[in-house]
Amino acid sequence: MHISKLELFGFKSFAKKQTILLDSGVTGIVGPNGCGKTNIVDAIRWVLGEQKTSRLRSSKMEDLIFNGASNIKPLGLCEVYLTVQNDKGLLPIEYNEVEIGRRLYRNGDSEYFINRTSCRLKDIYNLFVDTGMSSDAYSVIELNMIEQILSDKDDSRRSMFEEAAGVNKYKSQRRSALRKFELNNRDLERIDDIILEIEMQVKGLELQLKRFKRHEKLSLELKDIEINLASAKVLELEKIIKPLEALLKKKNTLLKKSTSKKESESVELTDARNFYLAEKEIVEKMKVDVDNFTESLLKEVQTKNRESSKGMEVLEQELQKKISQLNQFDKDYIKIVSDCDDCGKPLTIISECGHCGKVKSDKKYTVIETDQKYEKLKESIHDYKHKIQSYNKEKEFDFNKIDDSIKKMQKKISLHKLELRNKEENVNQAFMKMESIRVKIDADKFNKDDIFYDIKSAEMKIAESNIKISQIKEMMKEKFGNEFELKKIKNYSISDMTYNVEKIKRSIEAIGPINWAVSNEYEEQSKRLNILKDQRSDLLESEKNLKDAIKKIDSVAKKQFLDTFEKIKNNFETMFGVFFSGGKGSIDLEDIDDPLNSNVMIFAQPPGKKNNSLRMLSAGEKSLTAIALLFSIYQYKPSPFCILDEIDAPLDDINIKKFTDVISEYSKSTQFIMVTHNKLTMESADCIYGVTTEKKGISKVISINFTEK
Repeated sequence: MHISKLELFGFKSFAKKQTILLDSGVTGIVGPNGCGKTNIVDAIRWVLGEQKTSRLRSSKMEDLIFNGASNIKPLGLCEVYLTVQNDKGLLPIEYNEVEIGRRLYRNGDSEYFINRTSCRLKDIYNLFVDTGMSSDAYSVIELNMIEQILSDKDDSRRSMFEEAAGVNKYKSQRRSALRKFELNNRDLERIDDIILEIEMQVKGLELQLKRFKRHEKLSLELKDIEINLASAKVLELEKIIKPLEALLKKKNTLLKKSTSKKESESVELTDARNFYLAEKEIVEKMKVDVDNFTESLLKEVQTKNRESSKGMEVLEQELQKKISQLNQFDKDYIKIVSDCDDCGKPLTIISECGHCGKVKSDKKYTVIETDQKYEKLKESIHDYKHKIQSYNKEKEFDFNKIDDSIKKMQKKISLHKLELRNKEENVNQAFMKMESIRVKIDADKFNKDDIFYDIKSAEMKIAESNIKISQIKEMMKEKFGNEFELKKIKNYSISDMTYNVEKIKRSIEAIGPINWAVSNEYEEQSKRLNILKDQRSDLLESEKNLKDAIKKIDSVAKKQFLDTFEKIKNNFETMFGVFFSGGKGSIDLEDIDDPLNSNVMIFAQPPGKKNNSLRMLSAGEKSLTAIALLFSIYQYKPSPFCILDEIDAPLDDINIKKFTDVISEYSKSTQFIMVTHNKLTMESADCIYGVTTEKKGISKVISINFTEK
């Protein structure tokens, strides 16, 4: 496996697209200082995922984009593509040729590609982890790194051993586990805080819930008592209504009877009035008859008087006077009877005249007195008749006739008067009956009014009671809804229930404000608390599992690291002797109990020197020691490629020869790309790429092939 192609565009000094074709073996990168040779090394580092700008010799990532030169404007992006031949299947991907790419925009946005397909930086890192080809592996060595490796200020030395031991994946797993552990602990702390807070809330809600349940219990008791009280009030009102309804029924029956009686009495009154009027009409007719008889009698007497002698004129005159008196008597009599008839007017008119009864009695007396006068007058007429008979015996027969006629007329008049008196009596009786019926009707009217009053009073009381019942029911329904239903209760006391209602209301008021949603809140918070406790248990279990996983990772990584370290240690001791033609070199762990975090100590004692301190070595000796360590690692685990950036600069020709020999030996399994100024190193290369500045600030690559020598 090796790098087959490198494409650059816009990266640092490479403004134009540059393609470098690489083969296995040794490739040299040569050119004057400042031409951009190391930019190629930076490009390989960058595309492999390097994120530290210091390692890329830049202050910020945007400085990697070509920033312009003479007659060439700055670019908006840079991109690098690296093609790797995966013929040995070292990379965990099914392709034999793998191209990775990275693109950077001037706004800071980045894009990553695997075989031109967008991916994440993590995907590239996972692709090359523990292969020796990652950006921070031992496959890229610069001159300034020699001192770093030897001083180990930034753990560069131990990182090479970790890469060789293949424990980076374990360290990555450990870091991931530690992050999870830290997150787990933070989650656990957060959950503990939340649980504490929720527990306090639950306790507070428990108190609220107790108040709520007491309030609910009292409310239910209040509801029952209020319903019982309402039921009792309704029962009391119904007790009032039932007798009233019975009374109303009775009064309505009486009203019907009174109405029927009134109708009957009205009929009776009508009949009595008709009888009275009929009898009165008869009396009027009889009075006319008496008048007619009297008038007929007078005419007859007048006729006879005219036939009498003049001696009889005085008597006739006297008789005429008596007859006139009799006529006047008849008129008075008729008037008296007429006045009596007026006294037979309806009771309403009689009531207007308080003396009517007395007038009636006086009129009766006058009629009797008139009768007496009439008798006396009759006797006087009779006397005068005798006188006339004595003066005119010749007319005796006529007078007898007249007398007979008078007698007949008198008898007839007497009969008529008798009948008239009987009829008047009948009229009076009819009038009294009519008045009696009217009194009854008036009495029934008053009685009916009393019944009406009783009915209206009962109806009003029933209506008031029903309104109160309706109000009670509406109030209860408004308060309790459709759940309200009146109860049939016995042995109740409204006053006691009213007292209990007020007592419970005071108890409810004493509870204070109520959180009506406390039951749901308590249930929700309790569920949440239980869930959090379950989560806490899961986190504790996860913590235990993570501790076990970290312990296991540490155990495996530690063993693998120690095994690798021991082998590299043996290789270094041998390789040191090869490079220094003797001497003694060794490596060791500062803390053998914690090798994964321990510093790697290097001991170097070239031939002829007593001191093994690295600080006492020359630059060339330091470089050879670092190279010996590097190749000791390659000897244990060869890297698919190795980039050496001017690390041969401190070496003399003899050491260059040793260096290139070792390179040639290891190039059989590792691809070497060397940036160098040394001619001997150049001679050992299979292929050389020259880097020049076509224009100021713009780099260009030129290839020279030396495979055929």
